[in-house]
Amino acid sequence: MSSQDQALSCRVYALRAVGNQEYNVAFMLKARAEHKGLDKVRISAIVVLPTLKGFVFVEGSMPYEIQDLATGIKHYRGMVRGVMSVDELLSSLAKPVEINVGDVVEIIVEPFRGYKGRVVDIDKQRGQVYLELLDSSSTMPIIVNLKGVRKIESK
Repeated sequence: MSSQDQALSCRVYALRAVGNQEYNVAFMLKARAEHKGLDKVRISAIVVLPTLKGFVFVEGSMPYEIQDLATGIKHYRGMVRGVMSVDELLSSLAKPVEINVGDVVEIIVEPFRGYKGRVVDIDKQRGQVYLELLDSSSTMPIIVNLKGVRKIESK
């Protein structure tokens, strides 16, 4: 079977895991697949979506191989019946939100978690946002990673 035929025969299977333990299950699956031998296990990818708690997605051609690898992992809770296409999984990935100057954002990383601020400047090359805190009496701008803010409202 050529690599193109193998890629076409791969499907995505969903595994249930304990909430907030998806990455542990994914790392254990990866370790078991490497230990067994990557040439013997037909798994193409292991994906964890941060927005979807309790699920690990595995792309492979044989569901019984995935089931066999996952059996015995501490936080693994079973395999979901049915198959997903790769396109369904790709469409569920988070799309980046465009943040512009003047937007109001909430900081989602420490040490300013929960504070709201207005975007003063954006440095896309460095991936940084300059914010002016709304709850503060001073107007000193702070610098936060672009992934560390969530857009609340547009200007």
